[in-house]
Amino acid sequence: MRDKRATNLGKIICKERKKKNILQEELLRGVCQQGEMAKIESGERVPEKMLADALMQRLGRCTDTLETIMSVEEYILFDMRETLQRHFYECNYEKNCSLIEKYRRHKEADWPLHRQFLLKYEAVNEYRRHGNMLRCRVELGNALTVTFHEWGRMQILNYYLCSQELHLLILIAFFMMPENEVRALWILTETAIYLEERYYEEEKVKLLPQCMWLLAEHSKRHGDWEKVEEYSRRGVECLTRNGALPLLRELLELRIESLRNLGSDMCEIETLQNQLDSLVAVLARYADWVLRMDDLSKLHYFYHEEEVSLDYEMLRDIRKNQGISQGEVQSCTQGSLSRIENGKQAPSKRHVMEIAEELGVNKSYYISRVQSEDYDLYELCHWKNQANFHREWERSLELLDKLEAALDMSIPINRQYIEASRLLWKIVEQKIKPGEALVLLEKILRYTMPDYCKEKIRIPSREEFSILNQIAIIMKKSGKLEDGLQLRKNMLQIYQSSRVEEEYHTNSLLLLYMGYGEMLETAGELEIAEEMDVRGIQLGIRNGVIDVVGKILANIAYVYEKSENSDKRVLQREYLWYAYQLCLLMEQTIPAKIIGKCYKALFDEEIVLFNGVQHHHQTAQTDLDSSACPSPRKFPPAEHPEQ
Repeated sequence: MRDKRATNLGKIICKERKKKNILQEELLRGVCQQGEMAKIESGERVPEKMLADALMQRLGRCTDTLETIMSVEEYILFDMRETLQRHFYECNYEKNCSLIEKYRRHKEADWPLHRQFLLKYEAVNEYRRHGNMLRCRVELGNALTVTFHEWGRMQILNYYLCSQELHLLILIAFFMMPENEVRALWILTETAIYLEERYYEEEKVKLLPQCMWLLAEHSKRHGDWEKVEEYSRRGVECLTRNGALPLLRELLELRIESLRNLGSDMCEIETLQNQLDSLVAVLARYADWVLRMDDLSKLHYFYHEEEVSLDYEMLRDIRKNQGISQGEVQSCTQGSLSRIENGKQAPSKRHVMEIAEELGVNKSYYISRVQSEDYDLYELCHWKNQANFHREWERSLELLDKLEAALDMSIPINRQYIEASRLLWKIVEQKIKPGEALVLLEKILRYTMPDYCKEKIRIPSREEFSILNQIAIIMKKSGKLEDGLQLRKNMLQIYQSSRVEEEYHTNSLLLLYMGYGEMLETAGELEIAEEMDVRGIQLGIRNGVIDVVGKILANIAYVYEKSENSDKRVLQREYLWYAYQLCLLMEQTIPAKIIGKCYKALFDEEIVLFNGVQHHHQTAQTDLDSSACPSPRKFPPAEHPEQ
């Protein structure tokens, strides 16, 4: 039976377009031909990621909710784009010219979106080398006209724009500001309005903070502190809602400065200053390059929420885990399958699906936690998972009921998501014993991973990862710490063995590093626990994701509590302070309260009264006896699948 999910993305695009009363020609303008668009919407063609992203973004939606399975050729181009953007983001320009030229040699470089991408980075790269702002602005305008011919003559809100087009508008405004403030401000304001009105939250966060930062900086130069406060507050709120890092420091600084100039409440200012100081201290320790970024680098936003896998690795892992030899696969010759599984032969997407189907696994090139042609249900999943993250269990259950009523429960992936979510609630409410929960979790996992055992794991989907994460936690709770450690280790190894870079599994690996570190600490493997925690922090910062960094810092503090190294024991207080402040910044009140209780138990001092200026002088004389901190110090780093 053909995998129905293979047509889902096209049908989602078609349904969203019709819901918004958008004509095909309006949506595809400049990015593809009408015949191609018709094939995508009918499910005859699976669009490459860059085109899929652009179409969904023009609909105001975000493809980060979908996991992408790529061919090796598509992955190479995708990785080159991400690497080039990372170079600009990290102020690392040495290899840009050769990378741009390498990208240009690919046949896809002539496609509109790829050509636009190349023109954008050629323009910025030339500015880096020669410093000609006017020429750069003109070339950026030329890049924009590849897909948006009318941009200089018409209002932005009259069109449907993707993130790349909006990013070009922001860059044009940046280079235009010194000579034409009025026009630059108009572009930034219109772009911000477009983002606020048209874009889904997870896509909005990639660009709106850039607009807010540039508008706030302009208002500061003119001494308009009320506008500085408004723009910086909106930027900070957008970032913290999404757990995103880029421009957070800069916007916090602007907000604090505006509040001081407006004579605002000192308590609010001090709170924000503590959060800013903690953020800067953590960045200085783990990613000091973030503090050295110039203004242009700050506009090359780097925020990874995507999950990417390779089709040939998927086929290879499924076949091996099922104990099927290459010769037993009927839909492909043994020699051809061997070349496919080694990444030496690129099969068609249809052929990949045929092989997967024979192996008994339904896969498409775009998948999600649930299967539906209604994007609103993906959005419901997102908000339910956010409710879980903040431990808003009543709201989570309310959203879960809506999802279950709307989803086709005969589809295994939907049944898996709903049953795992309901089981989580029972676990949280302690209405089920750990041993029983473990049996049920493994049963639910096998809906989509029938060959599962802790020794045989393929790269999981997001929902499969969530269940595996919870299985490891329950193993520890039920006295099977060694089994939990082995499962975590095997999961990490399968990610590390992949050709896909770890930043394309950022969310999963962040939770894996955090959970593995916490287990290793419990097992007394303190050095390896700290190593896992540090890798998690560095991965998060490198990819602009900071929502779990506070919790990981707390885990490091708990490692230092047990350490025989006196220098590390001294650092415990500092790390708890940073952890508390970053959790507050991310509006994670429950972890912040637990950290506060731990701090109080250790130092007989309320953490909110802590004087960061005096901190380094006080800690040297503090007795950090590990017995001083009672059991409430422990908060679980990943107590539910969706965290």
